[in-house]
Amino acid sequence: MAKYAHADVLDGGLNAIRNDATQMLLLKAYSPGDSYATVSGNTICAVAMSAADYALAGPDGAARVLTVAPKNGTASGSSGPSPDLHIAFTDGSAKVLLVTDETSDQVVTSGNTISFPNLTYTSNQPA
Repeated sequence: MAKYAHADVLDGGLNAIRNDATQMLLLKAYSPGDSYATVSGNTICAVAMSAADYALAGPDGAARVLTVAPKNGTASGSSGPSPDLHIAFTDGSAKVLLVTDETSDQVVTSGNTISFPNLTYTSNQPA
């Protein structure tokens, strides 16, 4: 269950995702630290994102939560027989900003409709 946040996300907070993540991708495989080229090569569905697809909430002094709007897309590739699916957010050209596990790991066939769920990413107050 690999997860990753780019240094820009850690340094710039949730706005780095909201302002720079122009693509949400479904990956057939992911390993921590995979390059943008590797992530792009493992993409089986991509949907365009804009700042309007993200909502930032949470009171001052508490955790801040970035909520991602659900989206639908069409698979452009297949996952193979035993996928380890992940959802990635990228800037569309060079950076992988955030990757999270997609827990169903169901087999995807090219042409399938992909329903990306409503996702959240939380930035907690320092402990």
